[in-house]
Amino acid sequence: MDYELSPREQAWREEVREFIGEHVDEALADETRQRGNEGRGPRAQLFLDALRDRGWWGLAWPEEYGGLGKTALEQWIFIDEIESAGAPMLPLTVTSVAPTIMRIGSQEQKRDWLPKIQAGEIEFALGYSEAEAGTDLASLKTRAELDGDEWVVNGAKMWNTMAHHATHNWLAVRTEPDARKHKGISMMIVPMDAPGVSVQPIWVWPGLRTNALFLDNVRVPRSYLIGERGMGFYYAAMALNFERLSIGSIGMARRHFRALVDEVRRRVVDGRPLREDPWVRERLARLQIEIDAAGMLGLETAWALDQGRVPAAESSMAKIYVSELSQRIADVGCEILGLNGQLHADEARALAGGRMQWLYRLSPMLAFGGGTNEVQRDIIGFMGFGLPRK
Repeated sequence: MDYELSPREQAWREEVREFIGEHVDEALADETRQRGNEGRGPRAQLFLDALRDRGWWGLAWPEEYGGLGKTALEQWIFIDEIESAGAPMLPLTVTSVAPTIMRIGSQEQKRDWLPKIQAGEIEFALGYSEAEAGTDLASLKTRAELDGDEWVVNGAKMWNTMAHHATHNWLAVRTEPDARKHKGISMMIVPMDAPGVSVQPIWVWPGLRTNALFLDNVRVPRSYLIGERGMGFYYAAMALNFERLSIGSIGMARRHFRALVDEVRRRVVDGRPLREDPWVRERLARLQIEIDAAGMLGLETAWALDQGRVPAAESSMAKIYVSELSQRIADVGCEILGLNGQLHADEARALAGGRMQWLYRLSPMLAFGGGTNEVQRDIIGFMGFGLPRK
């Protein structure tokens, strides 16, 4: 592939950068980082409202659904610029759930759900994983049984991020208990305010919140099952495919690396500029090379999508490389900046805005979020190189 952007793609990058220059400042970036997934702050909401007003809410949606119909490469450019600036990303409701509804929903379901998503009235949490069915999604046990014109849902979900703010859950449930496990799952929409739905917080190491979701005889209309019964495993995989461009994005890692480099340029240790230390220069140069390589992996994934392929191996490579690169940036940053580099942003003596310790705590989650890196390596083996599955 050609790694150079076309004139059209370069013009799009400049348009995105101009928008960022008008709507993103350091206060928004700090709010986004500090609040994590504990809900949007006022600055983040204003930014997302500006995106919607600009018509970029449905960036990748086909024009027939009110979108811009941007290519995968143009979407990758957008994600890269937004993450590099530290601004909040478009929610998965828009980038993952809505495109899936477009492809598998009935005309009535599209008419009911897509305009509300476009208007920002609906936000989904993704209800896939369970206590005993995370990596092996096909082992899930949450069940839905048809009772007249309603589904009755019982079960529990784990790692249901944003469930405490979502209006609805995009839920994988078992509707065909006698079918093979991959064939017995369906996708269903469950309102979060339905009787019998409860959410319990789970706090993880970086101070971010995820949730356990409990469903006790929850009743939802029959029409809330999206697509064909028993095909939910494949629909979940489809929705995850739409996340591929963001899972391996290098923007966030690049932003924190820039903060580290800026700190090194300013620091003087024992009367000598830190930037003149040979081992510091070598480590930073190596990280810069790895960041450039990660960007090329992301470009290859976007290019493959535009060629009509499902780049499972390429996206898994990008995901592994970026998540583990984030760990290396944090390790090197804490090593170069010493104890002051390990302080929280609220500490007066924190270096690099406290970003290194924050990234150090966050990066392990990046290694299993969106599919553990161990499983990603298996995918690369059997889908990229044709190795046997067992």
